[in-house]
Amino acid sequence: MADDFSQVGIGWEVGVPSGWGTYGTNLAVELARIDIEPALFFVSSRLQLPESRSERLDVAISKHAAWLSAARRGGLKLDFPMLLSLNDGLAFFDALSGVRGRPNVGIPFFESAVIPPENVAGAAKTFDLILAGSSWNADVLKRHGLANVRACLQGVDLALFKPGAKKGLFPDRFTVFSGGKLEYRKGQDLVVAAFKRFHARHPEALLVTAWHNPWPKAAAGLGNSPHVVGPPGLSPDDKLNVAGWLLANGLPEGSFRDLGALANVATAGILREMDLAIFPNRCEGGTNLVAMECMACGIPVALARNTGHLDLISADNCYSLDMQIPMGAVTNRRDLDGWGESSLDELLAKMEEAYSDRAGAARRGAAAAAFMQNWGWLAQVGRLVTALREFS
Repeated sequence: MADDFSQVGIGWEVGVPSGWGTYGTNLAVELARIDIEPALFFVSSRLQLPESRSERLDVAISKHAAWLSAARRGGLKLDFPMLLSLNDGLAFFDALSGVRGRPNVGIPFFESAVIPPENVAGAAKTFDLILAGSSWNADVLKRHGLANVRACLQGVDLALFKPGAKKGLFPDRFTVFSGGKLEYRKGQDLVVAAFKRFHARHPEALLVTAWHNPWPKAAAGLGNSPHVVGPPGLSPDDKLNVAGWLLANGLPEGSFRDLGALANVATAGILREMDLAIFPNRCEGGTNLVAMECMACGIPVALARNTGHLDLISADNCYSLDMQIPMGAVTNRRDLDGWGESSLDELLAKMEEAYSDRAGAARRGAAAAAFMQNWGWLAQVGRLVTALREFS
């Protein structure tokens, strides 16, 4: 490849309210900050940026339609790196199958440890380099025989997500936050079951949820959990009825607050009001952006010790949920290798510890914020660019 480059292609939708959208937005902004123009092929109409950052992308956004048109004509050969998204099974977005970068780089975030042999062969042929979203993803790919694989982790907007004083949005409440799209993989059934028991002991506790899922059918799998009664239903506007689901599972009126769909830039102020955040997630292909944002705000977090969370856990920077039932072994399903089922008793014990020892919880939150200082988007994108430049 070339020793240097002035552009980097981003082959997924920037600005859509999802992990991919947040990743693409911050990647594009930080590339522009270091004078590398992002070549954008897809830009969401819902892209929201502070004015101070939006100016950096004005030129790139103005060109995105031309890039997409060129891609659709086929056979687009670029003289700069092209980053292409890969999902479960190393599934590739066909709309950009005719685009080839120098080098061609796959960016995978996947939750299943099973990758079809033909997709492994296809990835080996298509991509010169694969930058995995977690150490766990990188290890899975290496076990499948792929070479030129590196872990290249996401970042956090440290200017936005940082410690700060509470404004008293939830006075006299012990606030417990749970975020991430509502689905079985994210473990919200465990959150509901643990919080129900916790609230019975501490009636002033308040569960604050940010569980919006633009694909509501994905939440149906929660109905298979023994910890909850049925999956969440839909409201008349076809959105997930989170409040109805929580009430049906025995959480009293007034014990929870559902935030609905929030733009990423709107969450920092709410996170700083939290006393604890809990993430008994069964699997994370990446490093869990929401958990990272909580940690950067100095919020004590409880993290399941599995998959992508392993990159976040160090001594005393969180409440580590160490009792993990290996779901792949228990269910005899190879696609669940690495997944972990957290112990409800351990989760509840960690919640009680954060409640009873506020000073200890504050120390963990401060340690989390200090840990995340090395995870700013500028630093992480710098590591990505270094990997691109060093690859040969």
